[in-house]
Amino acid sequence: MRESAQDRTYLELEADAFFERNHAAADPHVLRPKKRSIADALEECGIRPRRVLEYGCQYGDLLAHLAEGDAECHGVEPSARAVALGREAYGDTVNLVRGTMAENPVNTDGDLRGRVDLVVVDDVLCWVSRETLFQSIANLDDALSDGGHVYLREFLPDRNRRNENHHAEGVHCYKPAGGHRGILLASGTYAVVWEKVWIDREDAWARESGRPLEARWVDTVMRKSRADWFE
Repeated sequence: MRESAQDRTYLELEADAFFERNHAAADPHVLRPKKRSIADALEECGIRPRRVLEYGCQYGDLLAHLAEGDAECHGVEPSARAVALGREAYGDTVNLVRGTMAENPVNTDGDLRGRVDLVVVDDVLCWVSRETLFQSIANLDDALSDGGHVYLREFLPDRNRRNENHHAEGVHCYKPAGGHRGILLASGTYAVVWEKVWIDREDAWARESGRPLEARWVDTVMRKSRADWFE
């Protein structure tokens, strides 16, 4: 696999620093509001998965919530602190492993390959280095079963943007116009079944920078189906 300095920085430094800044004092038994909105959208779509994989899950509160519906839940998270909190809070209810979207133990587990009904990627792909972006998306596709769904939450700017992370030198946030969902849709194997565009009213940076469209997000549910191809 191609080495990525950005992914390595996240794994070794920034993921734990992000956890400390934002979630160290969190109660893992309380579902975060933005994760609640994902759970509500899945319910609205009638998606009740048997097996779930979330990339960048933090301590796994969404997964723990979905596990209450008897789903088998797996999470990949680069923060060792977040993984430790989740393991302490949920025990064996959720399988949490440390890694990046490009490289992690879940994607080498042959028992999961092609057998996951739902993959959740919430505000992750913009932080994946461009060197490992396609490997990361290939891992997502490799895990997802035919007929399964992916829930993708990401920025929806007016044009391609690359912003430097002011917390970690050399780390960038990549926001392509139209979102990363276009990569999956271009394959012809994924189709949108639900979508919501929304503005993050709490994004002070977008207001202060004079770039309000950088606070625009899109939540997309796509269904994977190779049978959708026509002769």
